Amino acid sequence: MITFLKGILKGLFYVIFFPLGIIAISLYAFFGIFVFIYRLIKLTILFFTGRNLKNELPEDEEVRQILEKNSGNEEKHDEPVLNLYPSDQEIYKTDEYVSPTFDEKKEEQQQSIKEEEDKNE
Repeated sequence: MITFLKGILKGLFYVIFFPLGIIAISLYAFFGIFVFIYRLIKLTILFFTGRNLKNELPEDEEVRQILEKNSGNEEKHDEPVLNLYPSDQEIYKTDEYVSPTFDEKKEEQQQSIKEEEDKNE
């Protein structure tokens, strides 16, 4: 008799809660589709009007206000920039630098050779 009552209670449970479960699942799906369409339309409008697509947190707003306050207080200083790796143009002053030609180098070598010979004599 107890198994018979258990079977009847299971049947009643399935008969009552199965339609309620189907209704709950269909409402959830309907709500999901509605939210999807609503967000799609809202984000499309925000995108084409040029506004921010993300919702901002209160912390984001506080940070933005602090940054705006600090950006107005900055003073620009003309400090020299230290270049740790100077290029050739900074080593040699290009306006005054004249590159030696081959003939000039040859003459310098000959003069140095003559000077050494004069010293040796």
